[in-house]
Amino acid sequence: MNSRFVLTLTLATLALCGCLGNSGSSTPPPNGVQLYPGDAAISVTWNYDPAIQYWIFYAQDPTLTTLNWSTNELLNAGVLTYVSSPSILCNGTFRTVINNPPPLNPLYPATYVTINGRTGSSPGGEGSSLVYTTPRAAGGPFSPWIAGDAIPAGNVTFNGLGYAALTSCGYSGRPPWGIYVAVGSGGAIYSSTLAPNVAGPLIASSGNVGMTWTQGNIPIGFSANLVSVAGVATSGNNPAAPNLLFAAVGNGGAMLRSVDGQNWALANGNPTSNNLNAVAWGGTAFIAVGDQGVVLTSPDGLTWTPSTNAATAEQNSAPNLNAIHCTANSCVAVGSNGATLWTSDSGAQWAMYTFGTNNWIGVAYGNQDANADDTAVVNFPVGGGVTITVQNEAINTWVVVDGSGNYAYATSTGGWIAGSSPIATSSVVGIDYTTRFLALDGSGNAWASENGINPFLLVGNSGITNPTSLRSNGQGYVALGVSGTNASSF
Repeated sequence: MNSRFVLTLTLATLALCGCLGNSGSSTPPPNGVQLYPGDAAISVTWNYDPAIQYWIFYAQDPTLTTLNWSTNELLNAGVLTYVSSPSILCNGTFRTVINNPPPLNPLYPATYVTINGRTGSSPGGEGSSLVYTTPRAAGGPFSPWIAGDAIPAGNVTFNGLGYAALTSCGYSGRPPWGIYVAVGSGGAIYSSTLAPNVAGPLIASSGNVGMTWTQGNIPIGFSANLVSVAGVATSGNNPAAPNLLFAAVGNGGAMLRSVDGQNWALANGNPTSNNLNAVAWGGTAFIAVGDQGVVLTSPDGLTWTPSTNAATAEQNSAPNLNAIHCTANSCVAVGSNGATLWTSDSGAQWAMYTFGTNNWIGVAYGNQDANADDTAVVNFPVGGGVTITVQNEAINTWVVVDGSGNYAYATSTGGWIAGSSPIATSSVVGIDYTTRFLALDGSGNAWASENGINPFLLVGNSGITNPTSLRSNGQGYVALGVSGTNASSF
């Protein structure tokens, strides 16, 4: 054990016992502690007194106390210091590890929580009575799909759904906030801001309401069929001034741009007349893809440039590109005849890797499987708290699907491997990832694979009979139907 480890753990222990001196007093345990489970997240609320400093202790162990949390005997134990109600335990935030135990598996118990309080620099008082809950993966079967208000758009056919994150999980003690944008025929654009208070189902009894939608303002005379939309808030965790950018694309090379998701303007010129089928934010630029292998990039959604490097990588095969997904600066675009285009620098350089002859219609990336455990480690988060954890598994896997349920996965650039068996459905309309991969079929059924390698299993139904798009915000999913029906699972 190194000296830095000893010093940090010693300071935490001294603070807990009050051995550094104190000028306040211990307080009685808080009342009304409640837990709301989410996807690798737990919201915590209690009867909050702003004059008291609260610490939240947690572990996957029913023997948890405010005194034993720092022993290596407790699974995924930790403490959050100086918190207010509501607070949220988010997997990966401050190196907290919150996982979704396999249902009914006694080897992976629920997460238990106790809270104590103090004033000044006094040691904390007695912990509150233990309460517990079991986090569960979004999409079903233990995380229900909740219907939102149908988009009031008349005869519009909706095609795509995008998301811009305003905050990350844990900001102001809440799950992530963000703006969803739906696009469709006739240039239709509608947006909905989702700002949940807790990580539980989006219903009023949990402090949340379903999604409601507002019509966007588009340029006069614009009537193109919009197919895809993407957004980004470049000022992270600043919802008052998020510095938003959105780009929407569609048939005939149609392109619109917005800085708020509500008011839209035409892009500068149309560098292509080909249909644009998908758009994503690639870390420093939007990337739009479409028919005949077209790839366009733009730093702001306003001015677009064709990618000559992508055309070179395609070697004149000119596949119709149907979908694109990005994580940071790395993106994969997929399409007809098994085409998969890869970039690791926001679209500056591309490489083509053909896999099969499938018409790939969806692609997603998964980084951390919060449904599994590995070896115990000790972490010291910046900003307070010590966590003794069992790390979740980093999978770093890409998955592509076609409309018939066939899929492939890759853990390295271009290293595709066919899935062990097709998804048992006649149609797939989209795929995305929170703590596991979730695919949506044409009947609204949700199919999940923990890591993209294991087979996809039926886990729920969105309640949408004719879905067209599925979008994750990292903590849950929103599904969109062609008529504007929508549902969410968090």
